[in-house]
Amino acid sequence: MMIEDPADGPGRTSPYTVLAAVGVTPRTTHAEMQDVSFELQARRLMSPQTQQAWNDLRDTRRRLLLDLLMYDVGDGPDHDRPEAADWLDHDRPEAADRPAGPPAPWAARLLDDLIRFDR
Repeated sequence: MMIEDPADGPGRTSPYTVLAAVGVTPRTTHAEMQDVSFELQARRLMSPQTQQAWNDLRDTRRRLLLDLLMYDVGDGPDHDRPEAADWLDHDRPEAADRPAGPPAPWAARLLDDLIRFDR
């Protein structure tokens, strides 16, 4: 699972978000990205916005820059254990009654990596 750096602000839509309708993710290979325009045209989704997103992601330098602002946070919480996703419930009233407890292992690794990067 990857999350985007919100530093771009709310006005900028990620090329990955724009091209999600045709299955583009950060794991899409460069070779697969070259053929995305055909899929966009076949589905009648080619527009100036999707064309710009495709151009941004098919150019190696621009894609590396965009990927630099993405953070790999692992696979996310373990979906086999419902309590692993408790951190998602922070806005539900019954979640406030439970003690916070330790963070999930993947969240602890992310925090360790970010703290180490900041030093």
